[in-house]
Amino acid sequence: MSAESVRKALAAAVEAIGGSQRAGQIAMAEAVANALEDRHHLLVQAGTGTGKSLAYLVPALVHGKRVLVATATLALQRQLIERDLPKVQKALEKELGRSISFAVYK
Repeated sequence: MSAESVRKALAAAVEAIGGSQRAGQIAMAEAVANALEDRHHLLVQAGTGTGKSLAYLVPALVHGKRVLVATATLALQRQLIERDLPKVQKALEKELGRSISFAVYK
């Protein structure tokens, strides 16, 4: 997974949800992509409005392996499942040329 493929996918995802890319979001997405590719742990902290959700979701989806995402609140879980992921799924399926699925595990 190249940095360029992650940047392109992130741009498509951000556009799909009607947002705008942020420098911190791009840097975080690239760091997550590197951690997934190199199979190492990563701890990231970022402020409100950085675009963290897409910064970790997009590289995970581009990577193409199963990923478990734990949220601190049900509100964030609901936002991801009901709003963000359906839009990102549609955009990235087109961008990546393959199907993407997601589910809630309780």
